[in-house]
Amino acid sequence: MSRSDCMYVTVGCTFATCAQLGTVLSEGPRRFFLMTNGLAEPTDDITADAAGSARDAAGDVAMLAELAALEPGPLAMMVLSGIDPTTLDDDGRLDYAREWDRQQRWAAARTQSALAEIMVCDLPDDDSEIGETLEYRAAMVATALQWPPRGAMGRLDLATRMVYELTGTYALLSAGQLSLRHATVMAEETESLDQISIALVEARVLERAIGQTPAEFGRSVRKAVLAVAPLVAELHHASALASRNVRRAWGRDGMATLVATLSAADAETVYLALDAVAHKAAAADGDTTIGIDARRADALVAWALAALDDPTLPKQHGRSVALRVTIDLPSLLGVADHPAELSHYGMIPASVARMLAADAQWQRFVTEPVTGHLLDFGSTVYRPPQALRDFLIARDRVCRFPGCSTAAERCDLDHCCPYDKGGHTSAGNCHALCRRHHIAKTTGGWVLRCNGKGGVTWVAPTGQQFFVPAENHDPAS
Repeated sequence: MSRSDCMYVTVGCTFATCAQLGTVLSEGPRRFFLMTNGLAEPTDDITADAAGSARDAAGDVAMLAELAALEPGPLAMMVLSGIDPTTLDDDGRLDYAREWDRQQRWAAARTQSALAEIMVCDLPDDDSEIGETLEYRAAMVATALQWPPRGAMGRLDLATRMVYELTGTYALLSAGQLSLRHATVMAEETESLDQISIALVEARVLERAIGQTPAEFGRSVRKAVLAVAPLVAELHHASALASRNVRRAWGRDGMATLVATLSAADAETVYLALDAVAHKAAAADGDTTIGIDARRADALVAWALAALDDPTLPKQHGRSVALRVTIDLPSLLGVADHPAELSHYGMIPASVARMLAADAQWQRFVTEPVTGHLLDFGSTVYRPPQALRDFLIARDRVCRFPGCSTAAERCDLDHCCPYDKGGHTSAGNCHALCRRHHIAKTTGGWVLRCNGKGGVTWVAPTGQQFFVPAENHDPAS
């Protein structure tokens, strides 16, 4: 018996012999697959020229055609890895990309299954302990996978629902026929439905889902939800209205996106007001170089600047709410152009910082190492004085838990070594922690160790350690 007669290839939970591969791959691609993966010795009837011809464009095109009938998974990815996309024509490269996308969808399904198991396996028998256990697991997953901690629980809940409730949708995701975005749309649109209603929605939409974009699929799902549970629309609107919000997303080139989620009527009201102010400004100055979209944005910023002048607005750690820009003195004076830093955003050009500095109030922070103890207030004061609070917010920028992006202004200023155990109220012993991670340190079993220079080490209840280095404030680095 030759090696090729007895070799088995793992495919998910099933096994296929090399002889069975012949029913999936045509003869040339089959031999090429076996040879390139070391599964068979070249036989006498396969010459070097024949082996080479199996690698040419015709063989790759034939293999792509065969792959369409092969379930996504490890075997299909091995075959794809043996194809050289540079030998394909435009149609072939499109098929090649499509096949890899199908494998990615399969891998996404396996990832969701792995995440779901984290949430449902080995939960404590005591119901009162389940919430704390899940919070701990979410924090560990966020740290291990470099997720933002705030959204970790939601992503794990989504994975659990996808695997255990949206069974039809998950099956198509595993088969590579729907994307993770399609599955996410289904999960979001059916969140408030019971299992029977979900099954009815899936029965209405999944048959024609293949080939639909996520947006088209979403419209189909919403239509099906209204047909299956007509009261859901009213309930969804009430829930959505309660969660109205304004969010920002940082972009490139010193730009950001501000998104307001409002009721349709309120959104139209805001837009009409901005539009009217923009057209009024355009008529007043006659400057045709500024587009109307830019003028709407300017109208929004003008309103915000006027609002910040209100002296009754709440303060953050003793300071009025304000834009914070950090720049070195030579760049501020225009004799250097080191990048500056906009709080919460990151680096911006020095020219932009100088423009912002035109009507700003400035506070000096020394960013190079110093030997003085100006900010070391010893152990006689528990609440950090204003100068120390300002320094900690500027130094830490965000919560010091791994991956957390909560701005330091909205954090608690916590003692690493507790004050009641002799910890000093000083820059070396105090750090910014958001309320969630402050509680995790105080009652959740996490231990925080500081190195006195802004860097910290978190020790999980399981003993795993995660180091968070001090923020780099050198504008030239």
